[in-house]
Amino acid sequence: QSTGSDVRHSVRNSMGTRPSIFIPEIAFEMLAKRQIGLLRDICLRVVDLSYDELANTITNTCSRHFERFDTMKHAVMSAGVALLGERLQPTREMVENLLAIEQSYINTNHPDFVYRYREVTDRFLGGGEGDGGATAGNTMVGRMNRASLVDTRERTSSGKEVDHQLTRREREEVMMIERLVCQYFTIIRKQLQDSIPKTIMHFMVSHLSKNLSSYLISELYTEDRFDELLRESESVKKKREGASRMLDALAEAQKVLGSLRDIPDV
Repeated sequence: QSTGSDVRHSVRNSMGTRPSIFIPEIAFEMLAKRQIGLLRDICLRVVDLSYDELANTITNTCSRHFERFDTMKHAVMSAGVALLGERLQPTREMVENLLAIEQSYINTNHPDFVYRYREVTDRFLGGGEGDGGATAGNTMVGRMNRASLVDTRERTSSGKEVDHQLTRREREEVMMIERLVCQYFTIIRKQLQDSIPKTIMHFMVSHLSKNLSSYLISELYTEDRFDELLRESESVKKKREGASRMLDALAEAQKVLGSLRDIPDV
């Protein structure tokens, strides 16, 4: 999160060498873009974790359903993970595009932000400005003129400003912009919490569900591999042979018991 010092420096940098009589909107946009950028590693981490979970699901499913044919199990497992791996990079790119879209334009006219913006400005500047239907984008500077002009008159009457000491205007700027950035960041985070899972579902899960069968057929359905894929694993083969011997022994025992019934009573 941005500190008060970060906000103050951003405000001063946006004003240049001479102070502006209005609170700079560019400082808010710069800080908001910086906060959105902090979500990049987290969002990409979510994609990587989803990939790992899907890969584990493929592995566990193949282990349960292809226990008898070990070669087929590994072939299906490898093909499924390979198809999933093809979707990892496009998914990461789409997530980065979503973040870039949010950073490219800071929408101060977002309905949720308009409401929260008015709450913040009313708290610091007081209500009754008569905004009517004005949006946050139109009033980001306008509603703060009163405090800015008052502080400008104070600057003119008191002479030079002490560089290391915050004026009343700077304190208001820091607190307001910090609150507004926090409110806007909350909105963007909420949007990403909805769009990132949808992106993963579309690019990974849905694609895998629709194309896995045809991909397995194209990769594995060849006559020269039938014998290899249908070869039983050694452990299953031994179990089957043991069960066959047990069946033969039970059949022999049944014959012996049947012969005992044919013996006449003495």
